[in-house]
Amino acid sequence: MLTLSSMLTVHAQQSAPVFLTAGQSNADGRVYNTELPSYLQDGYQFLHYANVTSSCDGTFGSRTFEPGGRWSFCDVTNYCLEQALQRDFYSVKCTYGGTAIAPNVTAAKLPVWYAETSWISTHNAYRGEDITIEEYKNNNSLTKSLTEGLRDLANVTLKNLEEGYDVKAIMWHQGESDRNAANDYYENFKTMIAYMRQAIYEVTGDEKDLSLPFIFGTISHGSTQYNATVEKAQLQVARDVPGVYYIDMSDAGLRSDNLHFDGPWTEYLGRKMFNKLVELQLVDGEMVDAPKPQTNQDTDIEVEAERSWDFTTPWSQESLSQIEADDKWAALSQWGYRYSGSWSTPTELQTSTGYKFPETEGLFFKANANRATINPGKNIGLYSNGIYLIVPKVKPGQYIMIESVTAKASAERGVTYDTMYEQYLDCIQGGTASYQRQKNVWWYRDTFTEPQDMHFCIVGGGVFIYKVTVSDASPIATNGISTQPIVSNNASCYTLAGLPVESPASSGFYISHGRKIIVR
Repeated sequence: MLTLSSMLTVHAQQSAPVFLTAGQSNADGRVYNTELPSYLQDGYQFLHYANVTSSCDGTFGSRTFEPGGRWSFCDVTNYCLEQALQRDFYSVKCTYGGTAIAPNVTAAKLPVWYAETSWISTHNAYRGEDITIEEYKNNNSLTKSLTEGLRDLANVTLKNLEEGYDVKAIMWHQGESDRNAANDYYENFKTMIAYMRQAIYEVTGDEKDLSLPFIFGTISHGSTQYNATVEKAQLQVARDVPGVYYIDMSDAGLRSDNLHFDGPWTEYLGRKMFNKLVELQLVDGEMVDAPKPQTNQDTDIEVEAERSWDFTTPWSQESLSQIEADDKWAALSQWGYRYSGSWSTPTELQTSTGYKFPETEGLFFKANANRATINPGKNIGLYSNGIYLIVPKVKPGQYIMIESVTAKASAERGVTYDTMYEQYLDCIQGGTASYQRQKNVWWYRDTFTEPQDMHFCIVGGGVFIYKVTVSDASPIATNGISTQPIVSNNASCYTLAGLPVESPASSGFYISHGRKIIVR
């Protein structure tokens, strides 16, 4: 019979459990703390937490949920672990949104998870964004960020624990950003897992870590970045590699961006991760309830814009009176009113007396003299190269839609972003050729954290703007299929078989800028 003192001795001798979480944005967490489950609001009692993505001093801290912050599935898993363990445990996180395993398929300064032997032997751990492009080229391994971060934590903290420590599992979610290297995902995924296990074994010296349990969630089929080849590769790795397990998230509900798990499904994945740990006897506890949340199946929904300017709607009588009375705005028959001045710095549309048109308030423009028109209730015209429309304070993960048409039918005319903003934006639809009225759509990559003023320019000649929208959800087809009559020659375009094409020669389905499109 165990006495209380002997029970305490057994408990004290148990190694401190360590759990690793890694991946891209759905592992990083994209649900705001305003939707935090009530049981997480009081924080944790036994959790020791370290995020080693960009730096690590070898120490653990606490996990808190500050206003404006976001939470992920591992926060739910950690809560379940705390309730089951009722003693100190350690959570190590290494996550970065928008990142791929394959190199050279994402933005230039994004780190990668690539672990091919010759490559990773010449690359160092990613340790933050404050480096030059040249420095980044050899300091961009997230896989090393995780394993070397664990080494630092072991050397400074974990090895000094009286009871010792035991790495239990890696929990993972990633794959969306490898859609443009889908055919390589099987080998890349398998190689990365092997590298992580070997590197962790070299830290712990525990041979069981050579087959450390690796648990991952699959990608929602509703995601605009879902790729069937990537999913097939993930499931094949789970079948081929011992100790790799998956949680089916194919029907998961998403936030309005159609990319990231919503709150209920983030919580669901966290609970399923915990239950898998219990099932594998990595945690001594009872499984928790993990019912699937209800998913809204209606894909034909109206996108609610955060900000929207519709120049086709009637303008106020005051605006009409002000523009008619201003000599700077000359009346032109079919084009409305042409501005005879210029704006050398970003300026809101206004009269020479300082009256700002409420119909365009919040948008800014730069233009040379005689290069802008207002046709109230119809459109705004911008003419010639070097004319800018500035949409201020766009938040990461948001979409910008500019509905336009060119003054003349020319594939060389249209709306695009200023080249200095290429690092921020993915072109989802349009972006150059727009001599048919269409929606040009860009997505501000969620790998960034701060709002950004986005500058769009006119190329090749006159363009009429009908509507500008900034929204959290994609303003094009929410099922991930966009109808796009023109694909420009410089677009990143692939057949459904994954073969690159410079420009589709026939109608059909293609992948362009991470979206399924129909070319007619």
